[in-house]
Amino acid sequence: MSENNNDLFEGLQIMSAAELNSAVESKGEGESSEDTNLSEEFTLTPVVAETGDDDTTKETKTVTTTQEKQENSGSNENKNEVVYKALMKELVNAGVLTVEEMEKLDELPGTFDSIKDLVNKTVETNFKAKEENWKKSLSPAKKRFLEIEDAFDETDQAIMMAQKLEYLESLDTQTVRNDVNLQKQIYYEQLKAKNFSDADAIEAIDDAAAIGKLEEKALKAIPEIKAHSQAVIDSSRQTKELQTKEQQKAQTEAFESLLNHIDSRESFIDGLNLNKIAKDKLKGNIINPVYTDPKTGKELNSLMYKQQRNPAEFEMLINYYDTIGLFNLDREGKFKPDITKLKNVAKTSAINELDKVIAAEEQRGVGRNTSMETSAKTEGILSLLERATKAQ
Repeated sequence: MSENNNDLFEGLQIMSAAELNSAVESKGEGESSEDTNLSEEFTLTPVVAETGDDDTTKETKTVTTTQEKQENSGSNENKNEVVYKALMKELVNAGVLTVEEMEKLDELPGTFDSIKDLVNKTVETNFKAKEENWKKSLSPAKKRFLEIEDAFDETDQAIMMAQKLEYLESLDTQTVRNDVNLQKQIYYEQLKAKNFSDADAIEAIDDAAAIGKLEEKALKAIPEIKAHSQAVIDSSRQTKELQTKEQQKAQTEAFESLLNHIDSRESFIDGLNLNKIAKDKLKGNIINPVYTDPKTGKELNSLMYKQQRNPAEFEMLINYYDTIGLFNLDREGKFKPDITKLKNVAKTSAINELDKVIAAEEQRGVGRNTSMETSAKTEGILSLLERATKAQ
């Protein structure tokens, strides 16, 4: 080793392990404040690693996050409620929405559903108000007609009864006293309501006039005629309601009978038996609506919809089916569809196809026929015959 290399290790001292520990301890006791500050500055804090067994920290973080979300959600809901309430008040003050009592507005929850309910009630209230205003603009006779219209099948009957009631309402005592012919007419109306004949009614009127009782009888007859007219209206309404219920009941029974008849039916056309799948499909075609008429709101099944879609074509098609025998009746009045013409069409189609096969084979020439070709020809003919037989 050279002299320069020896200089590199000058001052180094080799110490044992005990001497090294002693030197470190003595240095620690005598270090300066500057060294202490540096030591504190670079002190490292040990990190505790999370383990699968220790979930305390995780749970704490999860709870904190959930609470924050709940607080944020609650805060948003409160904000929405304030906004909806303010909007409702603005709409009510502007006359867009209506409430029965302004005090109840504060009791409503501040939600979008509350606004929807107010809108629906406002529309309903406005509609009723317009309807009432429209009725007020009508003449008394027309108002009366609207009140009793549903009691009669014929519109003319309702009009005549409305005019009669309105006329009786307009009569006053002075008008009756000043008109003898009116007195006779009123008294006559009362007698006819009591089933008097024309002759007996005229005789009773003459007797009352002869003894000076005609005016009195006419005035007394007015309330009786009103009561009788109202009784006629009430009776007619009850009769109509009863008829409507009976019609609905009859329709329901007829519909149920139709479905039961389908279940018990084995076939509609001889040779084409109905299985459960076919019956269910047929009933579904009758029961299930496929279209709702926007004008009437009536639900239509498949056949009804097609008929409404093109009534002229539908009528022609039904009559065409009748001409070829699909709506034939037997002696008992039951439908016995005749599909002979349809069978003939299938036969003709099969025979025509058979002719084409035979003609094609003949064009190929007899000498060219092989056993394989003959077999194919026979198979083709047999196949056509089988299809023709099935078509029958």
